[in-house]
Amino acid sequence: MAGDRVICRCRNVSYLDIRKAMKGGARTLDEIMDQTGAATCCGGCTSQVQAILDSVCGCNNVSLKDVVNAVNNGADTVEKVGELTKAGSTCGRCKGLIENIIELKR
Repeated sequence: MAGDRVICRCRNVSYLDIRKAMKGGARTLDEIMDQTGAATCCGGCTSQVQAILDSVCGCNNVSLKDVVNAVNNGADTVEKVGELTKAGSTCGRCKGLIENIIELKR
């Protein structure tokens, strides 16, 4: 399963660990590093961590920036974000993160 995939081998941080940190409000590499420990040892996973951080919806290739922009432009529900960006409109795994982005407006 993709969620079990280890991204940071030095700190044993999985894809899911990074996504959980994002759902908890982490939006920058430094925040991910602080919350998970990923990319704090050898740095070999930094680009992978950043790629995960940059993406909200893998099914529709929607970036964090696109979702934040939609929210800042008035999308105040997951459905409205989906209408504007397509995020959350396929498998739904990213809906929790979208809800968090709406709540924090970042």
